[in-house]
Amino acid sequence: MMKCLIVHRTEKGWYGEEVAYKRSGSGFYRETSNITIPQTKDEIVKFAGENEYQIEWRDNAAAQASA
Repeated sequence: MMKCLIVHRTEKGWYGEEVAYKRSGSGFYRETSNITIPQTKDEIVKFAGENEYQIEWRDNAAAQASA
């Protein structure tokens, strides 16, 4: 089963958050925890494949530059 890995790019580099889905009443919510990830895009993709993560990319650096 694939797990979700949210990968953020900031001005300081890359950081990752592992997602755990939790049940709440009749629905679900996402709970995240920070994890250490490689610092190049190719290495992140390799890391995700080896650890069965599906990547959700977030580019905060580009969003801040255009704001």
